[in-house]
This record gives sequence, C-alpha cells and structure tokens, in this order.
Amino acid sequence: MVAALTLAFMAAAASGPVAAFSASSPVRVGETVTYIDHSYDPVPGDFITLRIWIGRQGSFSSPGSYPVTLEVMDDRGAISNVTHAITVVNPAAPVRPQPQDASLTLSSSTLRRGDSLTVRLTDASAAQDIQLALPGAFLEAVSLPTGSIDYASINKGVFTLKGGVWSTTVWVPWTIGSPADGNYGLTVSWTVGGSRQSLHATFTISGSDRLAVWAQD
Repeated sequence: MVAALTLAFMAAAASGPVAAFSASSPVRVGETVTYIDHSYDPVPGDFITLRIWIGRQGSFSSPGSYPVTLEVMDDRGAISNVTHAITVVNPAAPVRPQPQDASLTLSSSTLRRGDSLTVRLTDASAAQDIQLALPGAFLEAVSLPTGSIDYASINKGVFTLKGGVWSTTVWVPWTIGSPADGNYGLTVSWTVGGSRQSLHATFTISGSDRLAVWAQD
C-alpha cells in the first residue's frame, strides 16, 4: 500500500475516554483503507464499552475528501469523538513500455523491375501484429502469355523473426513500365506494449527490367 498511516490523537479530559484512530491516507480509488483504533480511557478502572464509526468505508469509489468519525463511550457514560479526512485520489495510469528504438532497413535503395527487396525491422523483437504497406503498383495482378502473377499474394509481407530481426521479402513486378521508374515508399507498422508504432522507408525503381537482363545472359 502506497499510502502512509497518519496518526492523530485527541486530547482528553482526565475524566473521560480518548477517541483516537489512524487511517491510510491518501488512498487510490478502490484501494482498501486501513483503520487502526487507538482509543483508550486514562482513568484507572474505567474502560470503553461502545465504539461507533461514522462515514467509515472499506474503500471509496470516487476521488475526494471523506470525513470519518469515531465516537467512543466508557462504562460511566462519558463520550469522546474524533474526525479525520480520508483523501482519495484517482488510480495511477498504467505504465506502458516505452517504444523500442527500432529501425527499418532495406536490402537495396535502388531496384529494377524483377528484383527482390528484403525489408528488415531491427531492435523490435517484442513486436506483434507486424504489417507491411506497399505502393499499389506492387500489389497488382500481371497477366502473362503463360498465366498470371498475383503480386498482392506474393508481396503479402509475412515477417519472420531470426536473430532478433524481423524480415520479409517482396518482389518488384517485372512487366515493362509497371511500376514506372521513380521513387517509392513503404511502411512497416507493429504493436508493442499496447501502442502502435510505424516506420517508413523509401527506394527507387530505375534501370533495365530484370527480364531484359535475363534475356541478354
């Protein structure tokens, strides 16, 4: 319990009991309040016969200041009471892990149509639900004389963890002009400690198609 016990005693006349108690304060909403009764009767042979609590609760459901009174009576009918305020505060916000110092790297910054591209997410071994967002030109279905290639399926971005590094491989469509030469970007997002994180990387498509290179070999 983070709350400290605060003691307060009420001075009493020599002819009567002394009402006194301690209670944990401040406490958080819903946290159990500890009460300790310190009441006594200073007159030899006299003793407390009745204790009445007013406003005492085991816990409180909302923040605020709540008065709690203890009234005592001894065997001769003498009465004493004391009141303390219990301070109740909101619960502390849950502590979430700080975002990891992750980095996103690509196997190459310049590619040709037909090349493969390895995407690596490092220093994020605790990452969950990793997702890859690619430009639309990398997700199209390409029709060929011998059939078709569904790049949306090929480039689905399934990451595997090896040596603390998440990685996946995507392919650049290799039909002429798709995608066109130019700069492109991709985004990798993931969840860690209940928080969504993301990183962005850019690359360039330039040069002869890999198919043309193969034809020359």
